[in-house]
Amino acid sequence: MKKLRGFTLIELMIVCAVIAILAAIAMPSYLNQTRKARRSQVAGAAQQIAMFEERYRADCGTFAGSFGTTCSGTTVKFPTLASAYVGAYYTVTLVPAAATATSFQIDITANATGGQDKDSADGTSCATLTLDYGVTTAGAITKTPPACWAR
Repeated sequence: MKKLRGFTLIELMIVCAVIAILAAIAMPSYLNQTRKARRSQVAGAAQQIAMFEERYRADCGTFAGSFGTTCSGTTVKFPTLASAYVGAYYTVTLVPAAATATSFQIDITANATGGQDKDSADGTSCATLTLDYGVTTAGAITKTPPACWAR
């Protein structure tokens, strides 16, 4: 009689259980790291927008209050919001009331897509990020919440 070779049902179930346990441990860590990477990307985008604001102010004497704004009497135009800043994960806005000759504010709000609204750093929610240039304190750049802006 020929001996049959292969796996028993019990052996297959044990392998499936081990894989399920490993996935249950690894998945939350993976999701947390992807949220953190998206936050880092949008923070870099906010700093790039701040550099566009500085360029706009150098030409126009005031900061732009919205994307796509053209400086009066010139052809200088603040860039429109590029697709790199707009996505399923965040909504980026310039606060029009904060745009003056000495200040501007960028608000970043996490969307529910991909669980980005559940993002946190050191126990602080990172669902809303703000880059405040001179609005709260003249001449100061304030990034709130600070734990979310740390690299």
